[in-house]
Amino acid sequence: MQSTNEKESFRFTAGEMKEIGYKVIDSIVDHYTNLDEKRVHNLKRKEELRPYFDTEIPVRGTDPLDMIDHLNQHAFSNIMHTDHPRFYSFIPAPTNYISAMADALAAGYNVFAGHWMSGSSASEIENITIDWLLKLCGFPESGGGIFVSGGSVANLMAIVTARNTKLKGGEQGAVYFSEQTHSSLTKDLRILGISKEYQRPLAVDKDLKIDIKELRKTIQEDLNSGLKPLMIVGNAGTTNTGAVDPLNELSKVAKQYDLWFHVDGAYGAASIVTDYGKNALRGMELADSLTLDPHKWWFQTFEIGCLLVRKESHLFNAFSTSAEYLEDTKSPLPSEKNYYDYGIQLTRSFRALKFYMSMKVYGLDLFRKSIKKGIEMAEYVERMLRRNPDWKIISPAQMGIVNFQYQPDGVGDEGANELSKRISEQVLQDGYALIITTKIKNRTVLRMCPIHPELTREEIDETIRRMEHFGKELVD
Repeated sequence: MQSTNEKESFRFTAGEMKEIGYKVIDSIVDHYTNLDEKRVHNLKRKEELRPYFDTEIPVRGTDPLDMIDHLNQHAFSNIMHTDHPRFYSFIPAPTNYISAMADALAAGYNVFAGHWMSGSSASEIENITIDWLLKLCGFPESGGGIFVSGGSVANLMAIVTARNTKLKGGEQGAVYFSEQTHSSLTKDLRILGISKEYQRPLAVDKDLKIDIKELRKTIQEDLNSGLKPLMIVGNAGTTNTGAVDPLNELSKVAKQYDLWFHVDGAYGAASIVTDYGKNALRGMELADSLTLDPHKWWFQTFEIGCLLVRKESHLFNAFSTSAEYLEDTKSPLPSEKNYYDYGIQLTRSFRALKFYMSMKVYGLDLFRKSIKKGIEMAEYVERMLRRNPDWKIISPAQMGIVNFQYQPDGVGDEGANELSKRISEQVLQDGYALIITTKIKNRTVLRMCPIHPELTREEIDETIRRMEHFGKELVD
C-alpha cells in the first residue's frame, strides 16, 4: 500500500479501502471468536500505557495497516471486556456481531439522523423501533420516544420533560426516589440546577425497594411546608441488587398527588419480554416516562439508550426548537419527525439501525430466550453458593443479579467485609472472571450479574471454585 505520508488527499483507492476494511473486520471477527479465551480484564497504569500512544502531533501519516496492528497490540489488549461471558460486574454489555456491523454501516454512510430531510429512512427506522419498544412495554398509541447515548441522558430528559409538563416557568419541584436509585439521577438533578433542598432520596424496605409509607409521608410534609412536589422515580431493576420498586403503588401515589411518574428501567425493562419480567414489572406500563438501555440487556454495542414517554407531545413540547436555518427541514406531515424536536441533539447518529437490524436478523424469540437464560443463571449461582455454608447470600437472585459474602465460621462481619474486597482483588489479578464489590446495608459484598447469552454453567462452577480457593487462602 502507498505510504500515507506521501498522500495529498484523504482518499484511498477502492483496493486500499478493501484491504484496510478486511483487516478491521478480521480483527473484530477474531475478537468475537476468541473472546472466551481472553482475560476478562487487562489493566495497565498510565505510566505503562503512555509510551505506546504519547507522541507529538503527527505531521506526516503512517501506514493504516500498521496502525491497526499497533492498536490491536496495545489498545484493544488493555481494556475491560464488558462483553466477555465471564464479565459479571456492573451491568455487563454482551453484544452481537450484527449490531457491530450496523454501527460500521451507519458510520460508513455518515448518516445524519437529526431531521427527516437529512435521513428520512433513518428517521422512519427509528420510528419503527421505538414503536416496537412502546408495544413491548405496554405503552399506549399516544406514546413516543427517542434513542440517546444511554440511561444518564434518558433520565435527564425525563426530568426536563416532567418539569416542562408539570411546573410553571422558573418553578422548582421536589423529586422522590429510593436511595438505591442509579447515581445518574442525582447527577442529572445537579446538572439541571435542582438543589438538594428539592431532592428526596428515600429509605428502602428489607428487600431494598422504596418504602411507600415513607414516600407518602415525605410528600405530605413537603406539601404542608409549601414545597411543590414534581415527580416520583421508580426502579425497574436496580444496579445493586436488581430490585424492582412497587411500580403499581408508585403509580397510585403519583396520580393521587398529580406527580410525574418516571421509571428507570435502563437494565431491567428488557426483561418485560419474559414471563418473569411481566410479573416483576407490573405497573411499568403506567409510567409517564421510561428509561431503557438497549446496550445492556438487549445486547447492543455502545452507545444506545432510550427514553419512552406516555404522550409523545410531552417530549415535543419540552424539546422542540426553531431557527432560520432549520425552516426548510420542517415537513408538512406530522408523521415525518425531526428528531431534534424530541431530544437534546441536533446532530445525532443513526443509533436505531443496530437495534433494528439485530431484531430483524435474530428475531425477538432469541432475545427472549437469552434474557430468560440470564435470569436463570443468577438463580443457578445462588443455588451453587448455598451448597457451601461458608457462602452467605446477602441479596438473593433477582433480575439476573445476586449478592453474597464469604464468611466461614469464626469470621465476623468486619472480617467478611474485608474478605469480599480481597477476593475481588484476587479475581481481578487472576483474569479468568471479573467480580467487584458493592455495599448493601453497610456490608461489603461480592456481586454477580451473569447475563451473557454464551455463559455456561461450567464457567460459573469454575468461577465459584476459584473464589472459594482465594477465600480459603486468605482465611488460612
